[in-house]
Amino acid sequence: MKKKTKITMIILFSIVLIAFTGYLAIGNPVIFINNNKLANSIKSIDAKVIKLNEVVPFDWDVVYTFNPYASKESIEEIVGFKSADIKANNINEGMVHLIFVKDEKVVASILGYSKNVGYRLDFPSKVTYTQNAQFNVTTSEGIVILTYIK
Repeated sequence: MKKKTKITMIILFSIVLIAFTGYLAIGNPVIFINNNKLANSIKSIDAKVIKLNEVVPFDWDVVYTFNPYASKESIEEIVGFKSADIKANNINEGMVHLIFVKDEKVVASILGYSKNVGYRLDFPSKVTYTQNAQFNVTTSEGIVILTYIK
C-alpha cells in the first residue's frame, strides 16, 4: 500500500473512532444540542407567565413527563413508538423526566435532578404544541420552575 493511501486510511479510521466515541459519550447529537438549548432558554426566562411554545427553541409536537421508575417499555407504549433515545426512569424520585417528540422522533430527552439541570416543568403527563400551554414561572434555590396553568 502506498504511504499516502495508508495515511488516508488511518485518518479516516481515526475520524470514525472519534465520532463513535462521541456518540457513546453524549448520545444522539441532535438531542444533546436541543437539551442544551432548552436549558439555556428556560434558565433565561424573565417573565412570571410564559407560553411553552415561545420558550422551547426547537420544533416539537408533544412533550411528555413520566413518573419515577417508569420502564422504557411503558414509556414507549405511552409515546406510541420505540426509540433508542428513550430511557427508563429507574433511578429515583424527584427527577425531571421530559421527552419532546416531533413526527414520532425524540428531539429532546431530559432525565436528571432539578438541581443538576437547573429547571423543572410541572404539568400533566402530556402537553401538545397545539395547546399553546401557559406556565407560571418561579425560581426556588436557583431552580426555574414552570407550573402548568389549567
